[in-house]
Amino acid sequence: MKRFMKILPKNVSSFITGSITGFLICIAGCMPVKKVEPPTSSQLKRQWEKDNLLNLLSKDRVKRKDIAFFLVYYLNDLLPFFEKQPSLYPIGDKRIKDIKGLNEETYIVKALKMGWMSNFPDGKFYPDDKIKRFQLAIILFRVSKTLPFFSGNNVGYCEIKDVPYSDYTYKVLSFVVLNNLLTLEDGFFFKDKSVTGREAAKCFSKFRKMLKK
Repeated sequence: MKRFMKILPKNVSSFITGSITGFLICIAGCMPVKKVEPPTSSQLKRQWEKDNLLNLLSKDRVKRKDIAFFLVYYLNDLLPFFEKQPSLYPIGDKRIKDIKGLNEETYIVKALKMGWMSNFPDGKFYPDDKIKRFQLAIILFRVSKTLPFFSGNNVGYCEIKDVPYSDYTYKVLSFVVLNNLLTLEDGFFFKDKSVTGREAAKCFSKFRKMLKK
C-alpha cells in the first residue's frame, strides 16, 4: 500500500502533463495555418538582379551580356526619356541565335531595341565576348545620342596621351573623359584594357546621376 502511494503521485503527474500536452497539440492543430505565398516573377527578377550585380562587381572582366544587363538595370526607369534608335541589323528573334535561354536575354533585346548596343551582320550578339574600355565608351556615347536633351552631348578637346586626335575612337573617348564617366591614368586612357565589373557599375551609376540632375 505504501509503495502504491509513492508511485501514485508520479503517475498522476505524468497523466496531467500528458493531457495538457495533448490538449495544446489539439488546439494548435485546429488553428488556421498561414499560407506562405510563393515569390512572384517580379520578386524573383529583382532578387536575380541583386545577386547578379553583386557577382559582377567582383569580376576582373565583364562580357557583352553583362554590359546589356548594366544598361537596363541602371537606366530602365528612365527609358521614356530616350528615343529608340534600332541598330543597323535586324534584331528579330530568328536573327539572334546565341542569346536564347540566357538570364540576360531580355536585357540584351532591350539594349538592342534602344540602339545602345548592336548585334553583328551574321545575326549573332556574341554575349560572352569581353568588353574593352574603348568599346564601353562607344556604348555610352550611343546612349547619350538617344537622349536629345542630354547636356553632356557636347564633345570638346581633351588631351589623351595614348590616343591621337586622328584616331577614330578619339571623339567618344573624349566624351567619356570630359563627362567623368571613365577616367585617365596619368593622362593615358588604355583603351584596349578590359573593363572590370566595378568600373562598369560605377560608370553607369555616374551616367544615371548625370541624367537625374
